[in-house]
Amino acid sequence: MKQFLFEILRDKEEEFRTERFDFKIPSLRVSLVSRCNENCFYCHNEGIPRKASSSILTGDVLSAIYSLREYGLKKVKFTGGEPLLFKDLKNLLYKVKHIAELDIFITTNGTLLKKRLKDLSPNMVNKISVSLDTLDRETYKFITGRDLLGEVLEGLDILKKNGYDVEIDAVLLKGLNTNKKCLHKMISYCANNEFNLQFIELSDKAGGRYYGKYYADPVKTLGKAGIDFNPGKANDRQFFNIDGATVTLCRSVRDLSESSGGTVGRCGGLRLTPDGFLKDFFY
Repeated sequence: MKQFLFEILRDKEEEFRTERFDFKIPSLRVSLVSRCNENCFYCHNEGIPRKASSSILTGDVLSAIYSLREYGLKKVKFTGGEPLLFKDLKNLLYKVKHIAELDIFITTNGTLLKKRLKDLSPNMVNKISVSLDTLDRETYKFITGRDLLGEVLEGLDILKKNGYDVEIDAVLLKGLNTNKKCLHKMISYCANNEFNLQFIELSDKAGGRYYGKYYADPVKTLGKAGIDFNPGKANDRQFFNIDGATVTLCRSVRDLSESSGGTVGRCGGLRLTPDGFLKDFFY
């Protein structure tokens, strides 16, 4: 592991420590690989250049997690690229779970769930978040560049049968999945399968051309589905219960002071990139 990897910790500790605030890093978001088997047009790829081809070493991840325990680490989320492309995933999950009592989350596009299920366990993984913007095959192909919706739905069915806590992440994309019919179809699908659902505001990191064309205002969009969204509420997350499904609205964070939990909440953790660098929340 790079010798300077943890210099950021010492710098941040001096910056944030005050008489009434002990420096904490509650969460770590680990990009295991830069590669992905899909090509979603809006993907910011965790701030990693799309042409990059790198994969972190299991030992580096374990060293980072072990060192961060003293800073109050409670949660580790594995992402990519596509984290299920990480070959040593089973070994990594097993070892992380035995370092400390940590909550482990995985964010995946879901296309490889059936293939990699043997490397997962609901006893090790607290929640699996699956990126699924639409239930329409042609729209799915347009967004991701791949005809793999069937594989995703099959993988989700397997997760349900094996007792996993599942969350569906759907980015709101104007003209693609934001009409009333599409919104209610996704809500019904999640309610029927006892999945949590998170609608996500399109990030401006998607790029000017795509952002301008596909950005959908969350207030107006979810209002179509009868979700009582409170536009005056500053917090970036709001929760609803609709037809038995727990639905969350996740807004883009532009001001750290308005994010969930501030510096110790959603934006209070660090990111570990596939090439071994620790970075803050913002890309």
